[in-house]
Amino acid sequence: MERRNRRTDYLEILLRSAATMGWLAIFGLQILIWVAAPELDTGLVRYHGLEIRHHWQAQWIGWLPFVLAACTILSLLALGVRPFRSRRKTDPKRVHLVILLGLTLAGYGVYWFQILGNTG
Repeated sequence: MERRNRRTDYLEILLRSAATMGWLAIFGLQILIWVAAPELDTGLVRYHGLEIRHHWQAQWIGWLPFVLAACTILSLLALGVRPFRSRRKTDPKRVHLVILLGLTLAGYGVYWFQILGNTG
């Protein structure tokens, strides 16, 4: 059985790099939201009379549109490269890229409807 010569497939490298960076961006977005979100008002906090922040921190919120835009561009880039790379029916469908784009669009929804109305 003869083996084919393996060449560097630049489209596959681009697809994997864009997908990896997109998932890292959505993970960074989650950390950014966790840091900037209002603090929870729990029974323990009320019992001890602790002061909590009820608004989103504006200095961190300013980064959200940029991270969301980067995640959108990376996921669309990977989705755009996929048809040129996948030629056989047995090639992976890359459903995770659609999930990444869906999470990004949900992030835009949260940003526009919840966060912008509650920045202090």
